[in-house]
Amino acid sequence: MKKCIAMLIPLLVLASLLSAHAMDNIGVKQSSNNPAILKNEVLLNRDASNYTELRHIVLKGTNEQIGEAMGEIAKEDYNVSLYPYADPIYAKARLDYMQKNYPAFYERMKGVAAAYNVPLNSNLDLGRLAYDVEYPDCAMVYFPSSVTSNGHVMICRDIDFYKAPYDILYDKTKNSSKPDILQRAFVLETYPDEGYSSLILGSMDLMGTILHGFNSQGLGFDMQVDDFGTTNPNASLVGSRNNGISTFDIGRLILDNCKSIDEAKIALLNNKIYFFRTALHFMIYDKYGHATIAEFQGPIDPLKDGSIHFIDYSNNTTVMTNHAVYVVPGMMSVEEYLKKNQNATDCYYDTFVRYKTLSDIISNHKGKFTPQDMLDTLSSVYEEVTGGNMTGSAAGVAIKSRTLVNFLLDLTNGTLSARFYLKDGWTPEPGEDTGFYCPKELHPIIFSKFFNFTLEK
Repeated sequence: MKKCIAMLIPLLVLASLLSAHAMDNIGVKQSSNNPAILKNEVLLNRDASNYTELRHIVLKGTNEQIGEAMGEIAKEDYNVSLYPYADPIYAKARLDYMQKNYPAFYERMKGVAAAYNVPLNSNLDLGRLAYDVEYPDCAMVYFPSSVTSNGHVMICRDIDFYKAPYDILYDKTKNSSKPDILQRAFVLETYPDEGYSSLILGSMDLMGTILHGFNSQGLGFDMQVDDFGTTNPNASLVGSRNNGISTFDIGRLILDNCKSIDEAKIALLNNKIYFFRTALHFMIYDKYGHATIAEFQGPIDPLKDGSIHFIDYSNNTTVMTNHAVYVVPGMMSVEEYLKKNQNATDCYYDTFVRYKTLSDIISNHKGKFTPQDMLDTLSSVYEEVTGGNMTGSAAGVAIKSRTLVNFLLDLTNGTLSARFYLKDGWTPEPGEDTGFYCPKELHPIIFSKFFNFTLEK
């Protein structure tokens, strides 16, 4: 099974990002003197019975005030530290680039500096508030209004990842008291005085990284791993020597500044994009029935031209998993690819198998899709795998992967309904939690109730 494993991050010592202090606040509504923080409340407690913590944050004010609020929350609730650049020239270049090309983010960086009581020119990376870092595999479907029972544009998605902390995955330790990657999720609403309001579902970074989100103009964005995309194996997540907009920050750039798919494309083409160890691709979509998948040239690209590819859809149900769709099925069918590649797997969770599974369900569906139909469609590819090719993990530690978030977005109404993994709904049989295990039939997963969020008009 091809599963993206990545991001051994130089300079990022996760131990300093995590501490018991962050756990002291679980279930407690936070108070702050910062008027930009309208809400900072834990909605779902992480404990022995519930795997996931969910925090709901609402920020309103100038972009500098919003940045300061993000910095305060990162410092107080996630114990995030700021990291230095290798040389002050990289810090200066990044500030200059953001001031010229992305003023809203520059203002938020000023706010982060204020929250941490450091000078703006301090040589610290003010654009990343990272914790529990790594990026997930997923599956999603965009449903235009022409195929939905309520006449609304709908998106349904699963967010899947390993149930393990960073040090077990990559530092080869067998035990850890730290939170798992993606275990501390948040829903963040921002209402800046300049730029567009947005609602995002995220984890791992309060400043830039967005797993899913949409803005007040009805433009939506989702980021997923692309097992065959462009990477930079030596890049650092914080304090990078690269300058411009990282692939992890593309979603924030688009939602803050763009009101249409064309504007989002132009933003990607006009900015200097740089890469990290994890290859990503993106679905950008609107409330009028249009979507595009944006991908960067990778090793299986027959063109080898280093370009950005846009695969456009209009009033079509659109599937995205974890491979470059401009190649498969853009240039060859899934069946052709599987036949040509000897390392292809018959595990249901293989990215090509999931793509075909979802496409077949959609093409065979009769009538309009109800919200329950959409959830049922995505449930066919919930992740329930042990082992995989997580070769960097500790010897003898069985790394389990699960669907950690399942959500439904009504883009027409601007409402997000999301539920979160709590625990497995079965007891493993012998051999199911050691070595590599890919089930023939999926077991039940116990999710939380649906939490509902609305972006204010």
